[in-house]
Amino acid sequence: MEKIHQQLLDPSTYPDMTRTVDFKETHISRIYLTETHVYKIKKPLNLGFLDFTTLEKRQFFCAEEVRLNHRFAPDTYLGVSELRLDHGHLRFDGTGELVDVAVKMRRLPDELMLNQIISRNAEELPHAIDRLANRLWLLLNQAETCRLDDGRSNAEVVAENWLENLTQTEAAIGTALLPEAHRIMSAIVKAQLTQLRPLLAKRDEQSFVRDGHGDLHTGNICMTEPIRIYDCIEFNRRFRVADIAADLAFLLMDLEFMGRKDLACRFLDSYQNQANDKDLEQLLPFYKSYRAWVRGKVESILAGESEVAIALRKEATTVARQYFNLALGYCLPPTLLMTVGRMGVGKTTLATELAGACQAVHLRSDVVRKKLADWPQQTANRDDFNCGLYDPAMSKRTYRKLADQATEILQQSRSVIIDASFSRREDRERFFETAKKTGHQAFILHLECPDESQLTRLERRRESGQDISDGRTELLKQQKEQFDPVDITRCVLTIDSMRPVDYNAQVILIKMLEGFRT
Repeated sequence: MEKIHQQLLDPSTYPDMTRTVDFKETHISRIYLTETHVYKIKKPLNLGFLDFTTLEKRQFFCAEEVRLNHRFAPDTYLGVSELRLDHGHLRFDGTGELVDVAVKMRRLPDELMLNQIISRNAEELPHAIDRLANRLWLLLNQAETCRLDDGRSNAEVVAENWLENLTQTEAAIGTALLPEAHRIMSAIVKAQLTQLRPLLAKRDEQSFVRDGHGDLHTGNICMTEPIRIYDCIEFNRRFRVADIAADLAFLLMDLEFMGRKDLACRFLDSYQNQANDKDLEQLLPFYKSYRAWVRGKVESILAGESEVAIALRKEATTVARQYFNLALGYCLPPTLLMTVGRMGVGKTTLATELAGACQAVHLRSDVVRKKLADWPQQTANRDDFNCGLYDPAMSKRTYRKLADQATEILQQSRSVIIDASFSRREDRERFFETAKKTGHQAFILHLECPDESQLTRLERRRESGQDISDGRTELLKQQKEQFDPVDITRCVLTIDSMRPVDYNAQVILIKMLEGFRT
């Protein structure tokens, strides 16, 4: 395999007169990019939900990929190229012994890929999102309507897909997934399937189940004219034929995973302006959780492939855990979370990670305090402990403002994370009351780590000069002495912040979901 891979990096293997060959790898494909074309070779795998183990099967599914993707990406898929071996040299579309086959595509401009446009926060992004909503509304509504699959209803297929996902992600337990996370997701899915079965059946009868895309994320969308959406699922029909909501949920989940809930909201508003799909938003959390769990599975499969580079496997494990966390977060009702801990303990790092997983609004006391005082955000404040910007009166104003903001967010049925030290017990109690008045649950995230680690982190923060926090080593002792003890109750989650932050986020999500289910 490695010998073939090295030859495929040689420009002379291709008929394209290319000077360079780039390489990308997914859990099921090895992708070679010349300057003008893309050659996608399917790995000889049997993963249960797909089977590419023989050359004949790879030929069939390459042809299917070309056929199906003509619907979403006009003039992009050019056909199936044969990789042949002639006198020891591999060449696409040459002569000699047939070694393998590849889907051949035109190479679309990298700078117009939606994920690239988002990463550079391009000026045209809002307009691009509106264009995409219009394009998808047309494509999905033109897609073939599908009623029943091999005698099964859509609800039965959805249940089969979820059950298969849960079974296949058992292999990720111990790496990207904690056993308790798998157990609680299994229980949640079972309950959701029972609750949603009548709605799924109604949607089936109303022709919302279509032969769609199945892998609709920002990395598969190129904002050309017309917009080209490529790489739809060809290897398993029941992954592609689904409620329109399932395709839309994939894109929305991907935008939210990238930290762009604003774009997800804009896309949904723009799409709904045309579709006016009354039941769509009721289904989206369910399908977004499913799509995030699928992405976690995909990344964990890649992480487990021994022939994949170690660095890529390690990265895939981290990304898998983040997707699993997002799937869990979609199951969480609107909640108020408070970080509690001394400076340098890792409150903001954890709050940022959890805000992504829960799609929560992250309110940071340092930001609010400096805005109230009209103090420049990036300018360090060197006042003594409990003095100036941090005197008791200013701290009360800050926590009062945070409570007001939290109330407004909870009333919008969104989760909120208050990123502050909460050194005073009375401030913690105020936020429990805030949650109660809005009809929501509150949790304290009590972070702990050794003093020396806090000192190291504070010094590292000072050296970087990149954080707006004014915490510093000489204040730590005084804060510790005046910090009110945290009462250990059912709503207090104690966190060892020496552990990886994505691991801690999963632990927290599990405990909160268990709290809501008891």
